Amino acid sequence: MANRIHTFYSVLVFLLILLLWGCSTSEEFSGYSYDPEGVTETTDKETNPHYTRVIGVNDGKIWVSNDFSGARMNDFYQVNDSLYRVTIKPEHNEINNSPWYAFQIWSTEPDTIKLQLDYEHGNHRYLPKLSKDGDNWQSIDSTSFSTDTTEGTATLTLNLKEEPLWVSAQELFTWDKYKPWLDSLAQKSFITPDTVGRSHNNLPIIKLNISETNTDDPRGVMIITGRLHPPEVTGALGTEAFINELASDTELAKKFRDNFEIWAYPFANPDGVQQGHWRYNARGVDLNRDWEHFNQPETRAIRNDLLTLKNDSLRKVYYGIDFHSTDENIFYPINREEETFPDDFTYQWIDSLKQEFPEYPIEVEPFPPNSPITKNWIFHTFGADAVTYEISDNAPRDSMHTVTRESARIIMKQLLEEKKEH
Repeated sequence: MANRIHTFYSVLVFLLILLLWGCSTSEEFSGYSYDPEGVTETTDKETNPHYTRVIGVNDGKIWVSNDFSGARMNDFYQVNDSLYRVTIKPEHNEINNSPWYAFQIWSTEPDTIKLQLDYEHGNHRYLPKLSKDGDNWQSIDSTSFSTDTTEGTATLTLNLKEEPLWVSAQELFTWDKYKPWLDSLAQKSFITPDTVGRSHNNLPIIKLNISETNTDDPRGVMIITGRLHPPEVTGALGTEAFINELASDTELAKKFRDNFEIWAYPFANPDGVQQGHWRYNARGVDLNRDWEHFNQPETRAIRNDLLTLKNDSLRKVYYGIDFHSTDENIFYPINREEETFPDDFTYQWIDSLKQEFPEYPIEVEPFPPNSPITKNWIFHTFGADAVTYEISDNAPRDSMHTVTRESARIIMKQLLEEKKEH
């Protein structure tokens, strides 16, 4: 009798587990823990206006401006004799905590002031970068910077002169910086730039086709996407370094281009970047949650271009990389239990990278492919392995470039091996 009761309860528990598992896997994905409610509803949303302004206070002594691409500064006023405050608002109230800011500040006569960064719908995140020309940047000295974690604000001590000082969450990497880089790549005979679509504000969605394959030969394809989220500058710099290595004159890169095509979309959210957005495009949508319904012109343009690979007998997608930034160096691969082509590729690549840079901090956090993000669409559409490659907001730029270029070399070697086997 005891055995029958034990068997009955064992079967009951097993059925309950199956029921719960079925319920959990059938639920529609509604966002990650850090996402605001409704993030996967990717139809157009009303956005908060961001007006271009030049504001003077203290009888016209201290001035600020947001009159440039990538700027974000909503208001400016004097609190007391030595404290001033900049207010910063996002493009939409429901948003991830990625509070981008960028503005110029100057004084009609030399002065040292304290400037508070005060955010609506967010808390301070990015260590301020300073520049005298908008091109060369350095992080603010730690003795001139403090944060209030209770209020979510930051206070900077600034030495002002008549020449404007640029203050930004990260170095500016807007279209003015992308275009010279893209133009230099286009000088190479094996790189073909293309415009696959237009953003809401009619900016180009750029594609780079990088290859030296023979027209009639079978070839592999690697897909690269970048800058879906505007403030993620280290991810953008990583994309640039990665592509530069693929386009280099090394023997490895040439051999790779003989066997593979690279389809790269490095500037996927131009409106958001140009408008200094925290997260979204010009219609208040997170483009890395629009890879199911494709309601936005940016994701739709990239998808439509990539779908031409679907029934191409000479081209096979081997891998996809989507570059981003967060507060650490972390890879988000597809769960190892999923069967991909090539199988287990991301994990092998990461293992090689860790062996090459044992002191470089790298985290790995697999996710099931159930969310409407770029890498999951690549996997579901082509069966290919794919990864979200996140670079720390505060990554030292030199070491970040070194590691990213070595990542490209490792991937090229391993993909060439995979192609040889298949």
